Amino acid sequence: MGWMGPVVDDQEHEGWAVPLFADGAQGAGTTSARGILIARRPDDGPCNGDRVRLTYRDGSTAEGLWQDGTLLRGDRIVHPHTSGQVRHEVIEQAEEWRPDAAVVGWIAGCTCGWRGTPWTRVPPELADPAARPLAVTGPWADLEVAEENRVRQEWRRHIAGWQALEDVEAAAARQAAAARALDQAVRTALTAGASWADISRATGRTGRSATERWSARD
Repeated sequence: MGWMGPVVDDQEHEGWAVPLFADGAQGAGTTSARGILIARRPDDGPCNGDRVRLTYRDGSTAEGLWQDGTLLRGDRIVHPHTSGQVRHEVIEQAEEWRPDAAVVGWIAGCTCGWRGTPWTRVPPELADPAARPLAVTGPWADLEVAEENRVRQEWRRHIAGWQALEDVEAAAARQAAAARALDQAVRTALTAGASWADISRATGRTGRSATERWSARD
């Protein structure tokens, strides 16, 4: 999908250059021959083509496709009661695709929901990355590497704190693994007949320090 970042408290931070559209819609990070897939927010109401379930006060339900404020059942007959329900539930969202030509800009995005500052799409002759107007060549909305890196830098600043903690965790794990390996090497050396003087010399510790660390374990 995009740029892999750290996982913090089971929340994955993956970034990408999010395409923007004139009506405020954003790309979901998936493109195909059909164009760009539009992201849907969890709080969005039902849209045309969604499969929904309506629940009424008496506990009864009705399922079908949502179309212009009405529910079409499997036989394509309009359900007569599309108001007065206790709640509606979107069972399956319809996909919405838009052409690359409709993209008006980009914004750095993260799967955690964070968004950066928008960049505007302009014709190549008006491109000025330092002032945030960006251009693409051809009919597609894919940024060139240099321009994508500019957007990516904003995302990197967003994840910098978490990335630093991830680096600390990785370093701590390496240190713990090295300590376990050293313990095992010392045990092996002692079994092979090495003296505590040999162990202290090999580990750079005083004889007392070496015996305090390993004699109780061994």
